[in-house]
Amino acid sequence: MKARTLLGLLAAAATLAGCSNADNNPSPASATTMSLTINGEHYDIPLPAAEAVNLTTLCTDFDAEVTFDNAAAFQDITINGQAVSDGSCALPIDSITRNTHIEIAYTTGGQPGRVLLNTLHDGIPDIKATGKAQAPGDFYLSFVWLRLIMKYDNDGHLLFYRYEPRTITNTNDVSGWWDFKKHTGDDGKTYYSYHVNDPNFQERVMMGYDPGKRVILDERYHVVKTIGLLTSRNGDVTSAEPLDGHDFYFFNPDHYIVSAYVERTRWGQLIYASYLQEVQNDEVVFDWWSTGHTELPTWIDPYFGAERDYAHFNSIQVLPDGNLFCSLRHLSSLVKIDRSGGTGDIIWAIRGNLLPEEQNFSGQHQASLLEDGTLTLFDNGNGHTPAATRLLQLTINPETGEVTGGGNILPDDDNSYFTQACGSFTREGDYYVAGWGIPGLPDGPHDRLVTEYDSEGHEIFGLRLTGETYQQNFFNATYRSVKW
Repeated sequence: MKARTLLGLLAAAATLAGCSNADNNPSPASATTMSLTINGEHYDIPLPAAEAVNLTTLCTDFDAEVTFDNAAAFQDITINGQAVSDGSCALPIDSITRNTHIEIAYTTGGQPGRVLLNTLHDGIPDIKATGKAQAPGDFYLSFVWLRLIMKYDNDGHLLFYRYEPRTITNTNDVSGWWDFKKHTGDDGKTYYSYHVNDPNFQERVMMGYDPGKRVILDERYHVVKTIGLLTSRNGDVTSAEPLDGHDFYFFNPDHYIVSAYVERTRWGQLIYASYLQEVQNDEVVFDWWSTGHTELPTWIDPYFGAERDYAHFNSIQVLPDGNLFCSLRHLSSLVKIDRSGGTGDIIWAIRGNLLPEEQNFSGQHQASLLEDGTLTLFDNGNGHTPAATRLLQLTINPETGEVTGGGNILPDDDNSYFTQACGSFTREGDYYVAGWGIPGLPDGPHDRLVTEYDSEGHEIFGLRLTGETYQQNFFNATYRSVKW
């Protein structure tokens, strides 16, 4: 009896001791959500995560900045095998592809778990690279309808993207992110910029016009400034108006040139005036109105007719003499504008539909004057019969604008691709780079995004849409894809 009693007391004591330990050191609670921030974008991931999670931005240029905002709810966390201490880490990203994931292993509530992150958002179209580009720099892609910007290197590796998924219903829903490019500021620093739509002006959206603002990024793709319109010097337009997204000229974050389409009644009808505004230290120091030049409506290309958007500004360049060189699509014209003297006068013009057939252009985009006196432009070729797109390199007299020679750099076997709008063409040393914009043939090929050509006009590199994501899909068209 005494032995049994002693054993019973010991067992009871052990039970009480176990209960007491459990009460004093309860099992940790399980987290139901992982709150995660990567490169400034926040994600709340329900746990357990049955499917891979899409990231909306990532780059390989720099280590990803990763923060677990509720790290205290986890006993341990590793990301790609790297232990996370203090809730944050810098994570090297080697590649961004459809089949590459970031793996997060964790323990919460005493139970292990795993989260996979897609390095490439699965809503982004499939893009295939062929060949190897040679000109220095990287390729910058933006899209007419998609809120997507991308940066590729010469081997076709994706270096950076930012993406905002949305539903696109029709061609009037022109609310993509436009004109993504790199800038070297006069302060010696690297910046990037792109145009974003402003939902406050959604009712104004139309084909060829996406009212919004300009976003400036630093060298690590962090937003440093968002730029809007200021009140014009004559007070005819105010800061309540949106920017146009066709082009943007950058000196530094406090000095830049923007454009806008402004509704005005002129010549007895409601039109969109093309307006340019130069801002320095929050002051408008120069601006230009298409409506200040009564000759412009007489230049309208018959193909486009007397549209409300009669001029349709779409590219700007500051020349070495300080003046502006601009493209006016619906006039099929290029103009040199007096900025250095401050008058805004048109110094000279090149009217594409008045030129000989070899140099003739219609509905052009991305015109650039080079230091050697040549002019490159993407001739959408809307007014040609049949419609044909050409990459023109022309010789001009820089004092008068007279075209003296030149023509299409593409060989005859590469002249069947038609782009109706938004293309780009630049010369980089001995190489040529074309961005193919919005395809114009509903039953024809429309997979091209960017092509690099050698000095003979032969393709050496291409980025193309591939797979089912692009089949007959008008909405994957690019806006001014370029190399910087």
